[in-house]
Amino acid sequence: MDSSNTAYLLIAGIYYIITGIIIFFSIFGVYILIRYGQTRLVSLTVSLLYGFFFLILLAQSFSTLQNLK
Repeated sequence: MDSSNTAYLLIAGIYYIITGIIIFFSIFGVYILIRYGQTRLVSLTVSLLYGFFFLILLAQSFSTLQNLK
């Protein structure tokens, strides 16, 4: 990480804050879905699919952040 570029540090800081908030709400949402869903099997399947797509999007956004250098 280039610590001399303040714009990059600002963008990276905002990225990590927003990512942390989204991760918190995602974990909370998956917990609510599994805990209070109508059927556990459907809730678990939806949660696993959501987690898979969320991790793909998170990896893509992180690689985009790394390409900003």
